Amino acid sequence: MSHKSTYQAKTKKESRFVDTNFAEFQSANYNPIDGYEELVVSSLEQAVQPIHLLIPGISDYVTHAKQKCVQNSPLLTLEECAAIYLYTMSTNLFKQLNKALRAKKRWELKPWFPFLKLFITALKKLPPLNGTVWRGIIGNVTSGFSENDNETWWSVNSCSTDIKVAQVFLSPSGTLFAIHTTSGRSIHEYSAHKDEKEVVLLPEKGYPDGSRYEGYLKNGKRHCFGVHYYKDGGDYTGQWVDDEQNGEGIRTFSSGSRYEGMYRNSKKHGYGIYWFANGQIYDGEWIDDKGNGQAIYIWPDKTQYRGMFKDNLKHGYGILAFPDGRTWKGFWENDKYKGEIQ
Repeated sequence: MSHKSTYQAKTKKESRFVDTNFAEFQSANYNPIDGYEELVVSSLEQAVQPIHLLIPGISDYVTHAKQKCVQNSPLLTLEECAAIYLYTMSTNLFKQLNKALRAKKRWELKPWFPFLKLFITALKKLPPLNGTVWRGIIGNVTSGFSENDNETWWSVNSCSTDIKVAQVFLSPSGTLFAIHTTSGRSIHEYSAHKDEKEVVLLPEKGYPDGSRYEGYLKNGKRHCFGVHYYKDGGDYTGQWVDDEQNGEGIRTFSSGSRYEGMYRNSKKHGYGIYWFANGQIYDGEWIDDKGNGQAIYIWPDKTQYRGMFKDNLKHGYGILAFPDGRTWKGFWENDKYKGEIQ
């Protein structure tokens, strides 16, 4: 069957790329998905066992998916490839999954946990996409949105990099959204319908302070790599261990300041560069979130200090060079110049 025929065989309500109404779109944002992360990844047969009554013939679909999916992916296991393929097949699986994801009674989602664990584990192994994708709503809902709005989805949402894929399912009065994503996963290589150029937006993990997280979890904690978006507009992109920033990371602040470097237990620790919003730069060593050790400090007027720091203050031997050519060489104590002889 050609790709065009596949589209013709589907109704608008069966599309993964379109919400049938505004209420359905809003229901994607009830609550984060919590609980599935703690499960062990299982085979696809085991993952669909709890939902077999919801999807007649699911065993046959699984067999078909395993036969037709990518067999030798360098990124995914066979079970993971088959899970993605199954999600994109012309069955009612994605409809039932979306129904559970958008239910106000979150216990209705629990039978889907084993499949979600396998499916989302597979998605997170794929490289993130930074670009524009398309998703639609049947009906005119433009009055409820403004250009460049930030929306958070707690569910799994399918989009396409091809505007025509979403357009074909829309009614004449439908609304088409251009969504800029930095973390969507392109699954077209693993899809049953490769021409749909599908991108899946991953669910996020929310926090009581209004911040949110996109990335890997281990036992419900941020682990390995992820992006944490703070309520004030800043973010951290980098490595995590046991819910703490550990390793290389980039932290941006709503003030305009920025840090790139090493972290230990969510504090700047090791080598890193801090660009202050006022134009000053600290390039050097950190201990427990403070400048400690050898570093270079540069002011906007090109004044530059090279030397030792202690708790963010010049302390020890250093050279302060002024734009007019003057230099102070010697020892410093708590940010005060003491001269050439200690």
